[in-house]
Amino acid sequence: MRWLALIWKSLLRSRRRTLLIVGSLVLSVFTVAVLQSLLTTLDSVTNNPNSGNRLAVRHKSGITQMLPRSYETYLRQQPEVETVCALQWFGGYYQDPRNFFANFASDETTIFQTFREEFGLSSITEAQVKEYLRDGAGCIVGETLALKNGWKVGDVVPLTGTIFPINPRLTIRLIFKSSRPSDENVMHFHYKVLEEGVPRMKGLTGAFWVRVHRPEDIPRLIDRVDRHYANSAYETLTETESAFNLAFVKMLGNISAIIQGITIAVVLAILIVTANTMGTAIRERGPEIAVFRAMGFSASRVLSLLLAEGVLLVALGAALGILLAQAAAGGVRGALGAVMPFFADFEITSATALLCLVGALAVGLLSTFIPAYAATRRPITEGLRSVG
Repeated sequence: MRWLALIWKSLLRSRRRTLLIVGSLVLSVFTVAVLQSLLTTLDSVTNNPNSGNRLAVRHKSGITQMLPRSYETYLRQQPEVETVCALQWFGGYYQDPRNFFANFASDETTIFQTFREEFGLSSITEAQVKEYLRDGAGCIVGETLALKNGWKVGDVVPLTGTIFPINPRLTIRLIFKSSRPSDENVMHFHYKVLEEGVPRMKGLTGAFWVRVHRPEDIPRLIDRVDRHYANSAYETLTETESAFNLAFVKMLGNISAIIQGITIAVVLAILIVTANTMGTAIRERGPEIAVFRAMGFSASRVLSLLLAEGVLLVALGAALGILLAQAAAGGVRGALGAVMPFFADFEITSATALLCLVGALAVGLLSTFIPAYAATRRPITEGLRSVG
């Protein structure tokens, strides 16, 4: 304990310097933790464990082009296929344009089986499903979305269309709970609501989601579907759900390279700042180190004390930075989760926190060791000349 007290007093020798370096570390670790967690969140979008046996079939020219719903017949006939669900992004909002969330017109007869993991189908009763199927103006919403808006089963939700010129009034018939918060930030309603409200959409859909029996059947099915509709009026592009989601992420640019570049820049900057600060602090204590050596302290003992100071300093800054990042994660989920559903899964994972902590400790050791080693190898007589 006496060594810890000595180390702590040494850190408080220049409180302004200590506060500045801790503040720099807090900001740096906070930045790295948030950026790396963002990368993890985006990676989870393209590596959803529930999407391994699902395909998206869309128009080859782009997601804004439609496909005939008659294609569903051919898709269902393929031996690898379990279910097919027509899905169309509606893009409406509730009350205020800023209150945006994902909402789809979907085939009510197959939506539950196609996305059974996302809906937590095992916890949904047959009566609840029948009630939704019975009401042509019914809708299903995720628990996160319902809690945010104060909705309950039986409430009427008026949606204002932005892409399509209709404003459907939908009655909540089911509120589902999923294993991932991002899957609960969504609404689905009967496809015929869109077809009846927008005559030009009758018999058309934006995409088909296809669930296959076995993931190993996917490559063969992709090739067969696209070859079947090649050179037709509505050519298809069939891809895995992960590839479909990746296309959206790529619209944001090369996020991975940007994040990694910023992370490297931040680490290098804090390494330079920490090394300069620790080097200055240790040089100023040259006489003190010489006195310790003259009193019988070995060079290795003094070196250990100096390294402990550096490690304690960065550990304090790293811990505060991680705590700040964890506190900010809730704000990120609340502010961005409704706009981009996958942000509802944003969190500072234990792996990210550990990475930041280990990285900070490495920076502390590296920036302290070189000046500390040089100071402990300095002749005692040279250091004692400046004492007094």
